[in-house]
Amino acid sequence: MNNINVAGNIGRDPELKYTPAGLAILKFSVADTYGKDDNKKTTWHDIVVFGDQAEIVAEKVAKGMRVVVLGRLQIEGYEKKDGTKAKRVEVLADEVAVSLRWGASDPVARAAKALHADVISDDEEPF
Repeated sequence: MNNINVAGNIGRDPELKYTPAGLAILKFSVADTYGKDDNKKTTWHDIVVFGDQAEIVAEKVAKGMRVVVLGRLQIEGYEKKDGTKAKRVEVLADEVAVSLRWGASDPVARAAKALHADVISDDEEPF
């Protein structure tokens, strides 16, 4: 199986484009940072989303948001402008979701909390 799960922060605003046939393609990068202090390391992952999901994800995510991406790796060879050969590694996304790991620091979670602040007061039971 060729599955990969990536959790991290979006490094640039997603770019939504369309093929001549009308297929939506969304591309963005995700930074996966691990380790502590001087031992911190970041790995960048190029994410590609296709079709209707690409349009939906483009409306919901932005630079800086923490996301979880489930997909598969694709490695393609290509030729650079100078004639040398290189490889491109991308994650073809099957699913993209906003991560709530650090909900208070996530702009989406803050907005959701503010939206529901008037619905349930602190002294009410939610269920």
